[in-house]
Amino acid sequence: GATLARLDLEKKVEALLDELAFVRQVHDEEVAELLATLQASAQAAAEVDVAAPKPDLSSALREIRAQYESLAAKNLQSAEEWYKSKFANLNEQAARSTEAVRASREEVHECRRQLQARTVEIEGLRGANESLERQILELEERHGAGVA
Repeated sequence: GATLARLDLEKKVEALLDELAFVRQVHDEEVAELLATLQASAQAAAEVDVAAPKPDLSSALREIRAQYESLAAKNLQSAEEWYKSKFANLNEQAARSTEAVRASREEVHECRRQLQARTVEIEGLRGANESLERQILELEERHGAGVA
């Protein structure tokens, strides 16, 4: 039971790691899209008004990157907290299951002991029954001989 619980937990850890990799990939793609959008809008703005002063795109990009990194860190922390809580719950369930298995084994052992005791008792009663039946037959034979 504990091995099955451990295997189940390992599968869940792998699933969470896969999910984390996927979230990181999506994040990287979104950052790339935003960079492309910003570059396209910057080029369009530059083409529209060449005489206008150029905006500071690098600081805007740094700000956006900082926001996304902050969001990614929060998501990662949230996922880790969720994983830790699930892991703790599963450990607790495994402990309860282990206790239940132990109690069941004790109950089965007690039932086997009772069954063995009853079997011995039944065999003793069968022997006593056979003895009494033989005595009845002997008495019937003696009685029949006495009557004859």
